[in-house]
Amino acid sequence: MPEVLSDAGTPTERAEVASTLPAWFAHQAALSDQAIALTAGGTSLSYAELHQVAGGIAARLAAAGVRRGDLVPVLVPRRHIVPAILGVLMAGAAYVPLDPRHPDTRVAGLIGRVAAPVLLTTGALADRARQWHDGPVVLAETAPDATCPPVDVTVGPDDLAYVMFTSGSTGTPKGVEITHRNVTRLMAVTAGLYELGPDDVWTMLHSFAFDFSVWEMWGALLFGGRLVVVDDDKARAPDELLRLIDDEGVTVLSQTPSALAALISADEQREARLDRLRLVVLGGERLDPASLGAWFARRGDEQPLVVNMYGITETTVHVTYRRITAADAAADAGSPIGVPLPDLDISLRDADGAPTPAGEVGEITISGPGLARGYFRDADTTARAFRTVSWGPGDDRPTYFSGDLARQDADGELRYVGRRDEQVKVRGYRIELGEIGAAVKAHPAVVDACVLTDTGESVGSTLLAWATVRPGGPDAAELRTFLAGRLPAHMVPGELRVLDALPLTANGKVDRRALLAGARTAPASADPAARQPRGDSLEEAVAGIWAEELGVADVGPADDFFSLGGHSLMVIKVVNRTRRELGADVPMRALFEAPVLADFVGRVRAGSTTPPVPTAS
Repeated sequence: MPEVLSDAGTPTERAEVASTLPAWFAHQAALSDQAIALTAGGTSLSYAELHQVAGGIAARLAAAGVRRGDLVPVLVPRRHIVPAILGVLMAGAAYVPLDPRHPDTRVAGLIGRVAAPVLLTTGALADRARQWHDGPVVLAETAPDATCPPVDVTVGPDDLAYVMFTSGSTGTPKGVEITHRNVTRLMAVTAGLYELGPDDVWTMLHSFAFDFSVWEMWGALLFGGRLVVVDDDKARAPDELLRLIDDEGVTVLSQTPSALAALISADEQREARLDRLRLVVLGGERLDPASLGAWFARRGDEQPLVVNMYGITETTVHVTYRRITAADAAADAGSPIGVPLPDLDISLRDADGAPTPAGEVGEITISGPGLARGYFRDADTTARAFRTVSWGPGDDRPTYFSGDLARQDADGELRYVGRRDEQVKVRGYRIELGEIGAAVKAHPAVVDACVLTDTGESVGSTLLAWATVRPGGPDAAELRTFLAGRLPAHMVPGELRVLDALPLTANGKVDRRALLAGARTAPASADPAARQPRGDSLEEAVAGIWAEELGVADVGPADDFFSLGGHSLMVIKVVNRTRRELGADVPMRALFEAPVLADFVGRVRAGSTTPPVPTAS
């Protein structure tokens, strides 16, 4: 183990000496041994305690046969994520995050692809894990075993730290291989930009199968800060998240633009203090600065600072940075993503890989130490995406071709334009529309399918799907249930329709314009009788709110909020109006759990603080 650095060591100096994540964390744990490192599931651990717990996990993994360079699938609830990841890394292995909220078929498929000898999980999930994994299963929450000697393994900076599977255009997720050096240089560079340190309190809001979690976790733990792992319910309920930010004294918050828009809407109702919040980092999807106008009008743009960071899993979370101001919100000048991090280079290139002329749109290509090793067991896809190209005379470098399009301003700053292919980002998740289409077509009665988004990559975009089926095949509700069993919730289309045939252009291709035009017309209920009012004035009031927010003519008891085009931002608006206009104490998650009007009305009725609404006779 390298010598422990003093407090005077800069982040870059620490990254040079402690060039792997477990070594750097060990340095910080020695410096901050009694400081609180982690708050999760109602329990807090100091740096010394977290290091000890993770060391115990590492010892059990080693005793089960895990060796340097192995992959370890990790299937754990949120409160166990951080010790589990640290334990895998301390064992010299790389973790493969498996979100237990994802459907069984997806989790099982990834376990099968990785074919790792050992799987890390918890007692509550062990039976589920053993259905798909025949080898040893190690439990993350087991007390330290005296028979397991401490792990003493040397890990190099170019060893893998994790393999994260993203959505794949062929219907198969792609595993991105990220090394320790990829992550440590990211944290060293950004620490200098944002003055990260021991006074910071971070939230882990995102799934550890989403690379924002890498930034959240190490931004706290490598610099002596405290990491608060936020429960799923609070992460999805902006009003509760605002309360948590105040109660925990959060200083650094990472959000997708969609999530921040929901938080801004909740803040308009609650007016949180946010007195310690100094930095909001946006990423994961396209930012429309105008969406921050109300926030800046109320809070200004100095405290907290808002920074937009464009990034890609294949280039280790973040690539560029740009402070966003009130002037940006008023300018209506596209989506600014700024300049590359100091250790990365960006070039805009045409379809042939040649640099585009100044001011023209080109594909974002990246070179530098953030580039992933490649894709897991996929040499062909790796060769297509990671190419060696010229950056000047005698300067040929490995370069990642992102598929993202941008334009460079005269001052050198980049503005994001869109995607070259069918990949989109919805609520922060990178999604290949082809993967969703493949899942729809996997139903034995589906003949063909098309998947689009209604507004490209803008905030609040909704996934739309159309399918043609064989006689006697599934209706839209049945098909939606089928997809929910195969795809994560963020990939299930918000609107799904079954058609007799997909419209075609004169060239025989699917007429996407026609599909999108039809999507703007509210779908008819499968049961017309279900759309008739039942005489319940509370139901009529809730239906009226839904209809106004969704832009549909009317809503019946059997209608599903998400099938009518609802999405997470509309959830915030609908629930806030329901609270304000109907006096109902209903949580944000109620609409996710009860998306059918009649069921949601039941939740509203149970939470009503006003006299019962009479039913008309």
